[in-house]
Amino acid sequence: NPTPIQWLWRDWLALGKLHILAGAPGQGKTTIALAIAAVVTTGGKLPDGTRCDEGNVLIWSGEDDMADTLLPRLLAAGADKNRCYFVEGTRINGELQSFDPARDMLALEMQAAAIGGIRLLIVDPVVSAVAGDSHNNTDVRRALQPLVDLANRIGAAVIGISHFSKGGQGSDPASRVIGSIAFTAVARVVLVAAKVKGDDGEQCRIFARSKSNIGSDAGGFEYEINQLEVLPGIQASHIEWGKAREGTARELLAESNDDAHSDQSALKE
Repeated sequence: NPTPIQWLWRDWLALGKLHILAGAPGQGKTTIALAIAAVVTTGGKLPDGTRCDEGNVLIWSGEDDMADTLLPRLLAAGADKNRCYFVEGTRINGELQSFDPARDMLALEMQAAAIGGIRLLIVDPVVSAVAGDSHNNTDVRRALQPLVDLANRIGAAVIGISHFSKGGQGSDPASRVIGSIAFTAVARVVLVAAKVKGDDGEQCRIFARSKSNIGSDAGGFEYEINQLEVLPGIQASHIEWGKAREGTARELLAESNDDAHSDQSALKE
């Protein structure tokens, strides 16, 4: 029988589904995902002012260190750290091996079930779930399917973080997600983060939906990335949400100037 979509954040994040969050370097994609994770851990307010059901979050990061990057950003966003769990790898013969999705997905599911109450899983970057060629549709679909199945079985929303390819302003933002088109085809919702010219001609950042198979795909939010001292001597980036914006992602990002900064590293940004 048909069943209604269960939402973590109505029209933005669906429980049991895969979402892609993409953008150019330096747009705070990981920080945005962690800001949403923090709201989930406390049952706090989402950018549109609605409240989120409280739950646990599971974070699998191949790029950032837990102790000096991820945890400080979660604390800066007001997360309950007792509800934050991290995928570090698998211990084989006493040695810690990095997480291998082809080998370790069942172990991850068992851990998720043991923790219980996981409402959000972040995979950063989502390409780390692909053992084969990330530009090959068949390889990507095959690699993402266990992640989609995992989301469905544990009833968690999954955010996979990706990058934009260079060039292509004015085109559909979802088509700029790097790698095979299967990433955006398999995802039910594609979220994008970009720097654009604001109404007043000044630069601002926009978080928007570029594609949704399960709800509205228009509208977005302005945001800023600020630094916060979470503990003495420990700085972390932090998202400040701004006003809601009308329009499609293509319209909102038409003035995107990502490529003017494409040689900027996230560090310089």
